[in-house]
Amino acid sequence: MPYLNVFSNCKLVRGNGMSLICDLQMRKYFHIPNDMAAVLDYLSKHPVEACYTEFGISNKSTINSYIQFMIKNDLGFLDDQIMPELVPLSMEWDAFSPITNVIIELDQALPYESGFIQQLIQLNLSALEIRCYNEITFEKLTSFLALFDASTLTSIKIILKWSVWCTESVLGKLVDQYLRVHQIMLHTAPKDQVFKFFGDTVSLIYSQAVLDSCLQCGNIQPAYFMTNVELFTESQQYNTCLNRKLSIDRNGYIKNCPSLSRSFGHINDAQLDAVLADPAFKEHWFTKKDDIAVCRDCEFRYVCTDCRAYVEDPADPYAKPLKCGYDPYANVWEDWSTNPLKQQAIAYYGLETKALD
Repeated sequence: MPYLNVFSNCKLVRGNGMSLICDLQMRKYFHIPNDMAAVLDYLSKHPVEACYTEFGISNKSTINSYIQFMIKNDLGFLDDQIMPELVPLSMEWDAFSPITNVIIELDQALPYESGFIQQLIQLNLSALEIRCYNEITFEKLTSFLALFDASTLTSIKIILKWSVWCTESVLGKLVDQYLRVHQIMLHTAPKDQVFKFFGDTVSLIYSQAVLDSCLQCGNIQPAYFMTNVELFTESQQYNTCLNRKLSIDRNGYIKNCPSLSRSFGHINDAQLDAVLADPAFKEHWFTKKDDIAVCRDCEFRYVCTDCRAYVEDPADPYAKPLKCGYDPYANVWEDWSTNPLKQQAIAYYGLETKALD
C-alpha cells in the first residue's frame, strides 16, 4: 500500500484562502489550493488508499493529480511506508552575532570612517546594504567599501544615485575588486536596463526611478520573497526585517531602520555595546509574522520580509504593513497606494508625493 513521502525541506504553510509549499533546498515555492493542503496533511500519516476513503472516491483523480504534482516537482515520492529517515527539519534559528545585517545611508559629507563603524566591522556581519540618495564620488564609495575588506560579510548591495562615472566598465572593475558586492542599483539613471557580471551572479540595474529618501522603502511584493531555510526558520520566532539589524541614517544617527524615527545615538559619540544593551533597540526583533494582523492569515508569511516602519495603523505595533497590496482572504494583489482604507496612514507618513512602487 503506497504512502506519499514529502521531503523534509518542503514545508507546507496554510493561509486563509490558499496555501504554499516552500522548497527550502531549491529555494522556490508553489501556490496551491487549501484543498490540496488538506490532502497533503492527511497523506503525511495515512496511505493513499485511505485518502480516497477519507475524501471520497469521487475525488480519486484529483487526489492522484496532487500526488503526481508532488512527484513531478521533486517535492516527494511514493513508497510502501512513511520513511523514518525523513527527519523533520528543525525550525530553530540562531546567529553568531548580535547584529547580522546593516543598512548605511552613505553621504558624501558624513565621516563614516568613525570608531562606531570599526566596532561594527568587528562583529560577524553577514550582509550590508549601502544606500546613496545623493551623488557620491567613486573615491568615497571605494574607500568605504575598503573598510570591510577583512570583515565576515558575505554580501553587499549598493544603491547609488547615477553619476557620469557610473559606467558598466567602471562598475564592473569595482565588482571585480570587491567580490562581496552582489548587486548594484543605480536610481535616477537616464535609462532602464539590467546587466549581469560574473556568470550572471552579480546584477547591475539602471532605473529611471528617483530614490531620494527612505520613505520609498518597505514595499511588499512577490519579487522580494525569499524561499530559504534561513528566512523560513528566522520568521518562526523573529521579525524578518528588523531582527539583528542595525542602520545608520544619512545624518549619522543609529536606528533599527532608517525609516523609523527613534534613534539610539550618533556614530560620532555612541558606543556599539551601549546600543546593543538598550532593551528598546531589540523591541521590534520579536514581532514575528504570526503576531501581525492579516499577515498571520497569509500563506506568504514565512517567505516575506516584514516592515514595521510603515503600517496600516501607526498606533498598532502589530498592524499589517502599509505597503502590502495582498489580500490573503481574496487571494488577490492590488495597488496598495490607491486603497481608500490606507489613505489616512499614507498621509500620516507623508507618502503622498513619493514614488509608491
